[in-house]
Amino acid sequence: MGVPSATADDGIAFATPVGTTGEGVSESPAVVNGEAAASADGIAAILYDNADAGTGRGNLLCTGSIVAERWILTAKHCFDNIGQDASKIQVRVKSTKFNEGGGVIQVDDIKMRANHDIALLHLTRDANAAHVRLAGASPVEGTTNYIFGWGSQSKIGGAPSKTLKRATVTVLDIDNTDWVGGRGIRSAKGNGIACSGDSGGPQFKLVDGRRYQVGVTSAVAYRTADNVCVGPMRAATVPTSLDWIKSVAGL
Repeated sequence: MGVPSATADDGIAFATPVGTTGEGVSESPAVVNGEAAASADGIAAILYDNADAGTGRGNLLCTGSIVAERWILTAKHCFDNIGQDASKIQVRVKSTKFNEGGGVIQVDDIKMRANHDIALLHLTRDANAAHVRLAGASPVEGTTNYIFGWGSQSKIGGAPSKTLKRATVTVLDIDNTDWVGGRGIRSAKGNGIACSGDSGGPQFKLVDGRRYQVGVTSAVAYRTADNVCVGPMRAATVPTSLDWIKSVAGL
């Protein structure tokens, strides 16, 4: 569960939608509402061993995207409460299930960008998986974007989903801030919205039928009365960090 913001208006507060422990649920999977994703191309489940390193327990921590054979893009705040012990972090790729299928790869380094909610995870071997395209420009306000994740289907701190989900969101503001004060994209709920476990997941725009990652899920608004994620959400802006991402990942 993420840490709520210090202020709340009309019973709404912001939190960082970090994942939780548990086996996961298969009903109404992932992102609140939305729909089941047809594939996990370019998407990675970020897993955390909360006991001894290397035990493979693999609680869902966050979602990420594959930007190079050995690099996963995610949110920096995913590591606020657990530190930067890479030995306890793994990723699962090439599966729509966060806890089975595809391949699991150990992380051996975590790079964080200063003043932006952006991090890169280095893998011990190639992912041998599809990569995402990174956008060079922000989306247009008022357009529809897509988010992906294995997050809770309803509440902050809720159990993760076994199945990857996608949802549409509407871009409200491209000059907002992410959770740590870097440039961010603010988006409203479309047919779904991010929740716990979706932190670090990609936000895509479509250009000529191809998807380009414009954001990294950073924070989401929830109702304080029942902790249900309702939006809007904020994502760290990928184009603003594009040079840093390319430099670190060798793109």
